[in-house]
Amino acid sequence: MKYQLIKSNRKTIAISFDRDGNLVVKAPLYVGNRDIEDFVRQKSEWIEATALRLKRESEKEAALRPKLCSGDILPYLGDDRILTVICEDRQRSKVVSALGRLILHVPYAADYEERRCVLEQWYRRQAQIVIGEKAREFAALLGVSYAAVRIKDQRSRWGSCSGKGNLNFNWRILMAPEAVCDYVIIHELCHLVHMDHSERFWKLVESVCPDYRRCRAWLKEQGKSLYPI
Repeated sequence: MKYQLIKSNRKTIAISFDRDGNLVVKAPLYVGNRDIEDFVRQKSEWIEATALRLKRESEKEAALRPKLCSGDILPYLGDDRILTVICEDRQRSKVVSALGRLILHVPYAADYEERRCVLEQWYRRQAQIVIGEKAREFAALLGVSYAAVRIKDQRSRWGSCSGKGNLNFNWRILMAPEAVCDYVIIHELCHLVHMDHSERFWKLVESVCPDYRRCRAWLKEQGKSLYPI
């Protein structure tokens, strides 16, 4: 059975699937590969059942995913943007935002993947601008400074703060309600003061984002909705 093995200073062996449906096995450093393989074999029924369930869920999500045709709805900071696709004689695709619409100009031969990539690039550019401005505003309120704001496509988190003061944000938080987007930015800025999730950390978050609990709950319950493309 194929899987990714990650060894660390953990105490037990754990099995899970990542967002792409790949099997991941986490094990203590002292456990030998043969013991790990035996453990995986013992869990084979659970692995097969879980893989099948995840495959069905993925297929269901794919069926509901926008086809990136005119009339599709794409979220943007809590608002719905109606997609208008214009096929024309051109070499490169581009996106224009106007009057609550995202107007996608594409070559006649553009397929789904090309449309998706162009829309992702537009969201990324917007994220760099919007999140950058918000980070400056919230940093001033908190009295902190950071090195840089970087926009990424992190598969397992919405944001992160490095020891060097770099703030990393998943561009997809621009698809969340604005209050949720603000919470993620504030959360990471607060890590510049407290690099943990202690009571002091959460009190600092609450001082700027009193409704942070609701925002956390939204991400936990609705986070998958931020992957429409």
